[in-house]
Amino acid sequence: MSSPRRLALLVAYDGRPFHGYQRQHGFPTIQSELEDAWAAVSAESATMIGSGRTDTGVHALGQVVHFDTWSRLPEIRVVKALNAYLPEEIVVRAAREVPPEFHANRSAIGKRYVYFLTVGETRPVWALGRSTWERRPRLDLEAMRAAVPYLLGRHDFSSFAAAGRTTSDDVRTLQAIHFVPMRYGVAIVFQGDGFLYKMVRNLVGTLLEVGRGKWGPAWVGKVLAAKDRKQAAATAAPDGLYLGRVLYPTNPFRIQRGRFSGTPRLIPASDPVRGRGESLD
Repeated sequence: MSSPRRLALLVAYDGRPFHGYQRQHGFPTIQSELEDAWAAVSAESATMIGSGRTDTGVHALGQVVHFDTWSRLPEIRVVKALNAYLPEEIVVRAAREVPPEFHANRSAIGKRYVYFLTVGETRPVWALGRSTWERRPRLDLEAMRAAVPYLLGRHDFSSFAAAGRTTSDDVRTLQAIHFVPMRYGVAIVFQGDGFLYKMVRNLVGTLLEVGRGKWGPAWVGKVLAAKDRKQAAATAAPDGLYLGRVLYPTNPFRIQRGRFSGTPRLIPASDPVRGRGESLD
């Protein structure tokens, strides 16, 4: 064999025990766990490149990772072998061989994040750490929906970017925001071509101020136009944030007849929420 092959992994995790995705010396991270698990499986030292960093305490349902390997282990055995060595908070949902030019981060054309809010006056012990508790009887979802048009489209989102970001360009395209009522709360879905450091959590914090009645929907437009982080609300907690899906021109995990890895099917129910008419491909 003259060259290694490239594998892509679809990974889900409970982010509470970890300091984000990216390897950090002296701290547990998703990347370090994946790389250590693969070393145990194959005796190879591989770099697991993720579609992006998730912060401390942030979860994922569809993180995408790629790495190069000389191993010829079949895809389904890659899934089973990795899961045998990973901690219970991390699971590889699927593995696919991809073209050598595929890059988990640079090939992506968009991402979908989901933020879960539990709304109520009773502490939600069943969702602690996996959903953010909004301690009040209700939120004004109609007012929050009315604020969405001010955010959609291509804008400078520096008002919603945390300090410490490594990007020099704060312009992003926010394609959709959906509010999906659920039992005991709401899921807020964000889809865009990319997101700045803590951008989703800062957007949630600002929209919550509208839902609480502190500000009207038009205030969100003023915050965006200010290009000043100090004008926006406090950053929402990481507990409710999930990287739901990474979007590519061609979905590397699309099911092909006669091929599967780890699970027989990746069915629509595996996504947390779907907008009407959304394709899973």
